[in-house]
Amino acid sequence: LIVTANEQNAYFQVVFKAMDFIFPEYAKISKHIGHGMLRFASGKMSSRIGNIITAESLIEEVEKMVEENIAEQKLSEKEQKEIKEAVSICAIKYSILRQAIGGDIIFDFEKSISFEGDSGPYLQYAYTRAKSVLEKAKQEKVKSSLKLMPEEISEVEQMLCRFPEMVGRAGREYAPHYLATYLIELARVYNAYYAKVKIVDAQDKYSPYKVALSSAFAQVMKNGLEILGIKVPERM
Repeated sequence: LIVTANEQNAYFQVVFKAMDFIFPEYAKISKHIGHGMLRFASGKMSSRIGNIITAESLIEEVEKMVEENIAEQKLSEKEQKEIKEAVSICAIKYSILRQAIGGDIIFDFEKSISFEGDSGPYLQYAYTRAKSVLEKAKQEKVKSSLKLMPEEISEVEQMLCRFPEMVGRAGREYAPHYLATYLIELARVYNAYYAKVKIVDAQDKYSPYKVALSSAFAQVMKNGLEILGIKVPERM
C-alpha cells in the first residue's frame, strides 16, 4: 500500500502502468491510495510563508496541552509521562484516521485533545471508565456472568455485535474511518448506559451481566484502538 497526497495520483497511474509491464507480480499485490493533506483549523500550511510544522513539533505541542489537562490529577511522574504520550499520539492519530480517505484532514488542537466529543482521548477515557467499573466489581465481589440476562437488551449489545463487520469493511475498503466512527458511536452508547444504569450492585441479580457487558465493551474498545495503532492507558 502506497499512501501519498492526491497531487501524486496521476503520477502513480503511470507508475502502476509501467509496473504492469516490468514487474507484473508486484503490480498485482500493490495499491496506491491518494489522500488529502493535513491542515490546521487556523489555516493552510505553506512553505512559502514559513508556517510549516514538523511531526515532532506537532507531537510536542499536543503533549504540552495534554500535560496541562492532567496536571491536577493525582498521578505519579511515571504515570503522567505514560498518559501524556499515549493521549497525545492518540489525539493526532485519531484526528487523521477519522477522516475519509481522499479528503483533507483538518487538525484542531483543542478538539483533538478533548475528553468529550469526537476525539481519540474520548475513546481512551471511555475505556478507562469501563476498567474502573470492573475494578469496583472486583472489590465488591460481583463476578462477571452471562447466565442471567435481562429481558431487554441495550444499545450496547447491539453496537458490540457490529464490531467484526466494521473491522472487515475498514480492511476491505482501506478505509479506517469506518472503524474510527464506529468506536465513537460505541463509546457514546456505553457512556449513556453508564450514566443511567447502576452497573455494580451486589443486590441486583442482573449486576453480573452488566459487569460482563462492561468487560465486553472494554475489550472491543481496546481491540479497535489497537487496530488503529492507538495504545490505551489503564488509567486516566
